[in-house]
Amino acid sequence: MSVDRSFLSMGLEVAERALTDLVARDNLHLRPEKMPRARRAKANGRLKQIEQIVRRLLTLMALSLHIVFAPPRKRAPAPGLPEGVELVTFPGAADPCFALLPRAGGPFPSGPVMDTFGTSYGPQGTVPTARLLARIRAIRRVLKSPDSAAKRLARFIQRLKASGEPRPMAGHAHSAFRLSPELGALSTALPGLLTASLEATWEESG
Repeated sequence: MSVDRSFLSMGLEVAERALTDLVARDNLHLRPEKMPRARRAKANGRLKQIEQIVRRLLTLMALSLHIVFAPPRKRAPAPGLPEGVELVTFPGAADPCFALLPRAGGPFPSGPVMDTFGTSYGPQGTVPTARLLARIRAIRRVLKSPDSAAKRLARFIQRLKASGEPRPMAGHAHSAFRLSPELGALSTALPGLLTASLEATWEESG
């Protein structure tokens, strides 16, 4: 099953407008170091919804691509470091802020229904403003080049199928309360579309 490209483009535009509204609502474009906890929690909740919608749209894009990727080549062993040289790493330097497809088996806060496309995060009060801003920057980068993200995701999905992994699960639509009419309609429609596309894709490989 393939979804019309115009629907996907419209969905990404709606998600981008919602992200812009989120940033403007709390003046996050000014990159404040701190903000009231209640406002931060509300912004985190809204961003979580946008992230889930974008993941689902990108997955539909990836499933509609008909690309045969070459099998990954084995990497040559990395050469050893010269004697007396140490490799220095900086904590958090490569911290991914937006996973195209979160790892299965993680603690997804979606109730009794498994949902691979949700966002999990730690206990309340542990997410600083810097982390929120980093997530916003990460999803903006994806929205600026969705085709590239969809190709990376298509390659990852192909590897999942080739290794016999179970298909990702799209949980039911969460409440559209407080979402804009467009974003709410999009959020409601995506789970069914995504489930049908995933089932068709995994049946083809089976």
